[in-house]
Amino acid sequence: MKNILATVLLALFALTYTQADGIKFFDGTWKEALELANKEDKLIFVDAYTTWCGPCKKMARDIFPMKEAGDFYNANFINMKMDMEKGEGRTIRTKYNVSAFPTFLFVNGAGEMQYTSKGAKPIEKFLKMGSEALKRFDNSGQFADKYEEGDRDPELLRKYATALAKANKPEASKVANEFLRTKPDFSQLENLNFLYDATVYADSRIFSLFMKNKTAIAENKGAEAVNEKIVKACNNTVAKAIEYQEPTLLAEAKEKMQAHNPTGFEDFEIDTDMSYAEATEDSKTFLKAADKYIKKNGKNNALVLHKMATRVVENEASDAKMKAKALQWATKAAENGGEAKYLMTQATLLHFNNKNKEALKIAETVKGMAEEAKNRNMYRGADLLIRKIKDVL
Repeated sequence: MKNILATVLLALFALTYTQADGIKFFDGTWKEALELANKEDKLIFVDAYTTWCGPCKKMARDIFPMKEAGDFYNANFINMKMDMEKGEGRTIRTKYNVSAFPTFLFVNGAGEMQYTSKGAKPIEKFLKMGSEALKRFDNSGQFADKYEEGDRDPELLRKYATALAKANKPEASKVANEFLRTKPDFSQLENLNFLYDATVYADSRIFSLFMKNKTAIAENKGAEAVNEKIVKACNNTVAKAIEYQEPTLLAEAKEKMQAHNPTGFEDFEIDTDMSYAEATEDSKTFLKAADKYIKKNGKNNALVLHKMATRVVENEASDAKMKAKALQWATKAAENGGEAKYLMTQATLLHFNNKNKEALKIAETVKGMAEEAKNRNMYRGADLLIRKIKDVL
C-alpha cells in the first residue's frame, strides 16, 4: 500500500511541472538544450531537484504552475527539470557542484554557469532571481569581432542587437537600427523575437514596430509578457527623462503608456510624476501627485500614508512644504496604525521639521516598544534618532 501511495505521489509531483499556464519544461537531452540555447540566444534554467525533497515539491506544486512564473520563464529561458539522482541529472549535479535541493541553475549555451541560487522561494523572489540571472547573461562578445570586421549579415545583426539589448549595453539601439534597415520579414518567428528582446525604450522606432506586431508577438510570448514589456519600456524612458531632466521624454512615456496600457496608466502617471518631481525638486508637482495617490488608495489607510511619508524621508527632501506635508501623512498613519514603524517615521519627520521636543518623546516611545518586542533594528534606529535629536536640543 505504501509503495502504491508513493507512486501516486510521485506521479502527481511530475504532473505539477507541466501545468498549462505555468512553466513549460523542455523534454530533450542536455545536449539538445545547449543547442537550443545557442540557437535562441537564451539561458537554460535548470530546476535541480530530488523526488524526496519537500521544498522541491512545494516549488513544483505552488510556484511553477503560476501564470506569472510561466509568462516570465517561458519567454526568457529554456527550462529544464532534472532529478539529481537519475540519468543526466547525476552528471549535472557533479559538473555544477549541486549540494542542496532545490538548486536553480542558469547556464549558457556553452555550458557555462551564469548564475545560481538555492532554496524554495515565493513568487516575487523567484521572478527576481530570474531577472538577476538575465542581468549576468552577456553573450554579445561572440558576435562583436565579426561586426567590428565589417560583417553586416542580417542574421549576425539580429543576434548581436538582441544580445546587446539583453545585456543593457548602449550599442544595442545602433545595431538594432542597422538590422531594421535590412527590412526583415516580421512574419518570421525569429524576427518577432528580435522585436521583443530589442524593445528597451518607448521612445524608439523598435517600440513602434513592437506595437505594430503586438498581436503576433503575443501569440508566441503571451499577452502578459507583451504587457510587461510595454510597462518596462515606458519606465525605461521615464528613467532616461529623469537622467537628462528632459520633459519631452516624460511626456512621450506617458503618451505611449496611455495608448497601449490604459488600465495601468493612472498609477503609472502618478508614480512617474512623483519620481520626476523628486529629481527636479518640483515640490508642487510631487505633492499634487502624492495627494492623487492617497485619494486613490485610501486617504485614511495607514500603509498608504506611511508609504508617501517614508518616500520623503528616503529622498531626504529639503523643501519645507514637502517636509510639512509628509509630517501630516506620518502623523495620521501613526494615529491610524499605531505600530512602531509608523511612530518612528513620525518622529523622524518631526525632527526634520525642527519639532525636536515632540520628536524626542515619540522616539523614546518607539525605543521602548522595540525593546519589549526584542526588535534590535528598530531599537538601534530609535536610539540613533534620539542621539541626533539631543544634539540639537
